Amino acid sequence: MTNEEIIQEIVREKGYVSSKILKEKNIPSWYLSNMVRKDLLRRIDRGIYVNEKGIHDEYFVFQYLHTKSVYSYSNALYLQGLTDQIPTRLEVTVYQGYNTHRFDKNVIAHYVKKDVHNLGVIDILSPYGNSVNVYNKERTLCDLVSSKKIIESEVFKKAFQTYFQQMDKDVHKLMKYATKLGIESEMFTLIEVLS
Repeated sequence: MTNEEIIQEIVREKGYVSSKILKEKNIPSWYLSNMVRKDLLRRIDRGIYVNEKGIHDEYFVFQYLHTKSVYSYSNALYLQGLTDQIPTRLEVTVYQGYNTHRFDKNVIAHYVKKDVHNLGVIDILSPYGNSVNVYNKERTLCDLVSSKKIIESEVFKKAFQTYFQQMDKDVHKLMKYATKLGIESEMFTLIEVLS
């Protein structure tokens, strides 16, 4: 099997190929440029390529380029079914001091202390079936409480109502996160009202 055939097989399996994947397989990255010139691949962003049938998965591509970002707020609500509103912008959380100068101007970045940045991070599938990092439901709800002033009241209310109707809710975890994030009393009051 030639290097081009290996690359095409990777694209068929994953839906994309990256210069990082080629490096792991000891294939020179110039093959990517060569395959773009031959119209066998299309560059969708720095280091990421798809074939002519490839779909541009904005969630995956952004996180591939910015590995320390975690989908949060509106994106986390949407990816986990806590809202039916499709986000119009990417919304991520990074730790304080993380350099966001390469973020697109349409990306909303939230900053948290490094010690709570990974609290509640899970892998979930993007709408196109690629694995991305997102805050779990409990962490997302805690973030909503922490930022209640900037969240639409209808989105806030629906997210909590939907969560408390689900069988997989974990109120103990929700309170544990609330305590760690310093919003225990606000969360306790909300739980009393909603449950």
